[in-house]
Amino acid sequence: ADRVELYLQPVVSLPQRRRRFFECYSRVRMADGTVLMPSQYLDVAAREGLIAAIDNLLLLRCVQLVRKSQQRHFDVGFFCHVSPHTLEDGGFFADFVEFLLENNDLANHLFLEFAYADAEGRTEAVGALLDRLAAAGFRFSVDQVTNLDFDPKKLRDLHIGFVKIDAATALRAAESGGMYAMKSGLVRAGIELIVEKIESEAMLLDLLDHDVDYGQGYLFGPPRAARQAA
Repeated sequence: ADRVELYLQPVVSLPQRRRRFFECYSRVRMADGTVLMPSQYLDVAAREGLIAAIDNLLLLRCVQLVRKSQQRHFDVGFFCHVSPHTLEDGGFFADFVEFLLENNDLANHLFLEFAYADAEGRTEAVGALLDRLAAAGFRFSVDQVTNLDFDPKKLRDLHIGFVKIDAATALRAAESGGMYAMKSGLVRAGIELIVEKIESEAMLLDLLDHDVDYGQGYLFGPPRAARQAA
């Protein structure tokens, strides 16, 4: 019923806390106005084969939002998550890549985001499509990074421009002395670090000692409907 709505959460530069990006999320609005979170609708959507359709709507609405921000000269970027369901929908994803290639002025403002495991395990066909986007200037992001023993050079070869790590994982790495080595490797590879799920000032203060590029979390703002967030 076309009730998939776009929600945005800010990603800020640190330590200035200037809004530089937004992450895009999908929500489903019921006929009575109730907003459903993914945890409430994903099982039903998967059972009914609707995940790819929801993802596709999210991607298209992200593009519409980027266009509006460009018209307003609003210099921010948007991260739009691409799920395995969309990557497996070869017809749609190939068509979407062709659309982006025809509109490569979006490259500086739209960043496709993948779970780390999906980026590493991508098929040859998906890899070829992403290589074409990268050649046109698009960069990608990975999240859901649970093991910090990754190879930044390999991520660079996959055209990853941003790595997202949750605050708890980053702080554990800092305590064990692994944060500096990880951050140094990312810098050498030209990859920027976003620490997400920052929920308190105390957590932020601990992170600021470790040269974090960007922060995301409820401390800087919760996800809000696109019409309210930007």
